[in-house]
Amino acid sequence: MEAEERYDSYKNIFLVSLPAIALNAAAPLTVTVQTALLGQKESSAPLAAFAAVNTSANLACFLFNFLVDGVAAKVGQSAGARDWQGARHRAKLAIVCALGAGGLAAVALAALQRPISAFLHLEPEVRYEARVYWWLRAGLAPLVLLNMAFSGILQGYARVGASAALNTAQSLAEICTSVVVLAVLPPPAAGRLAALGGASIVTAALAAAAGCACVTAFSPAAPAAHKDAGDLTSPLIADQPGEGHMRAGHAGSTAEAAEGGAPGGNLAAAMEPGHLLDFVRDGASMLVRSAVLQVTFFLAMAVSGRLGTATLAAHQVVAQLWMLTSYIVDGFAVAGTVLGSRLAPAGPAAHLRDPRRFARLARRVLLLGVLVGGASGAALHAWRDAIIVLFTAEPRAVAALRGPVWVVVCVMQPINGAVFVYDGLLYATQSFAWVRDVMVSGFVVAFLPVLAGALWGVHALWAVWAAKAAHNLWRLAGAAIRIHWQQAPRTELLALLESAFNSALAPNSVKVIIGAAEGSASAPVTLLAGTILYMAPEVFSHSRVSRESDVYSFGMMMLELYIGQPLFPGLGHPQVMYMSLKKLRTTVPADMPDDYRALMERCWAH
Repeated sequence: MEAEERYDSYKNIFLVSLPAIALNAAAPLTVTVQTALLGQKESSAPLAAFAAVNTSANLACFLFNFLVDGVAAKVGQSAGARDWQGARHRAKLAIVCALGAGGLAAVALAALQRPISAFLHLEPEVRYEARVYWWLRAGLAPLVLLNMAFSGILQGYARVGASAALNTAQSLAEICTSVVVLAVLPPPAAGRLAALGGASIVTAALAAAAGCACVTAFSPAAPAAHKDAGDLTSPLIADQPGEGHMRAGHAGSTAEAAEGGAPGGNLAAAMEPGHLLDFVRDGASMLVRSAVLQVTFFLAMAVSGRLGTATLAAHQVVAQLWMLTSYIVDGFAVAGTVLGSRLAPAGPAAHLRDPRRFARLARRVLLLGVLVGGASGAALHAWRDAIIVLFTAEPRAVAALRGPVWVVVCVMQPINGAVFVYDGLLYATQSFAWVRDVMVSGFVVAFLPVLAGALWGVHALWAVWAAKAAHNLWRLAGAAIRIHWQQAPRTELLALLESAFNSALAPNSVKVIIGAAEGSASAPVTLLAGTILYMAPEVFSHSRVSRESDVYSFGMMMLELYIGQPLFPGLGHPQVMYMSLKKLRTTVPADMPDDYRALMERCWAH
């Protein structure tokens, strides 16, 4: 109980979120500095070209944002379950997927350079500035996705500090080289943006080498009360025998695994065939989610470009401030994912799940996210003119920034904070399909209509960002419904109680067999049918049913009703059978009444 309380404490939230803030804000801070340096040029063309290429490259690369958020949730889920082999498999899959996706992104960017430039209606001077930088950004894509995968793996290990250090070091190196190539050295023949792209490739390659070393050397971290000898002593990427094990919730004899079960007492071995399908399925949901999100930024940039080069330059400034402050708040979303994946009422680690503490964690990270977002909005409002001067001196761009668009950005900061934190909590509960559906529906219902008004009606930059605001408000509502309603422990308990009226302690087919075997304490089973979650181990190991196995089922139903969530969520039938054979059950809550516990354990003791 004491160990689980640590996951929702403010101390642990800050221990995870503070380095995560450095982690998440590092890359946006780099682009923000580059935006400021380019904005000081006499013409808006370099900044507009930078906006066009960067947004297009992000559309290709950050489609695969699942390599950070989804990998952190899945590796963290395996680590929280002490499933070290499962975590290792998921980490390796993330690296392979990153390399494959990076190659696809690079090819797509190279092939679509001319069509995208035509779609954006870029003026000739902007196309000239972007000509070489585009190819360099295409070549950067595999390194970007590989670094995203390493970051997600380290976050899943709860090594957020190491991930933050890597990202911060890369950002500092890229900021320093950006200052040199944009403000110190004379421009090369290919242009300053080309030099900037070369510097980005070098720093990303160095970061990838360091990330590979960290992922290979480090093992998962957990609060001290959770550590076992041998649990966290070896790195997960290295193949080492005998790593995985699961704790039994109660002492007792262990039946031999059925044919086809997991050898060596390792649940990960039983789950291994499903790793790739599980990863691809959830990855597909997150791919759709990330694609829609990046399309919103791309379309917003496209509409801004139709309003002129100066407006496109102003749009780039707004986009960087929007993302920088949002990613600072996103540190609390990382805390929600890393800590919530240990507590969320979903996933295979049912013996560690505590929906009440997950709800407390959700309230705390949401409060912190909204407070920090509100402070960011207040700071942007108070220092508007000073901030604008840092980014551009072009009169038309300055005029666009001083308009209503600045109000939209300031007002949305606390709302963005809540949206980002909710995303982290949704990842912790493995609600990837829900995230996808909310993102897509909001794109159709909220974003596109408002953006159409900006393009064909208002013709103003503030209307473009009002479309982004409408989309985030839709996401906020959808996430709140999922976390506070559908994931509420009370709702799950009511659903269990409602279904209990249509349940039986044993399958009807089993009752018929027992009734036909007069004078027998048990009978063989040739056809197994019923609720597998409640079945006794001997039903699986010896194919025999009895009145005692019915009593065992009653005890399992007692546990499920008390904890208020389904037993073994997310596991298939083979894994449930294996856990039953190995006496692996959900941990009995410490606050369970003694009489209730005694009756339940007597049901299991046959």
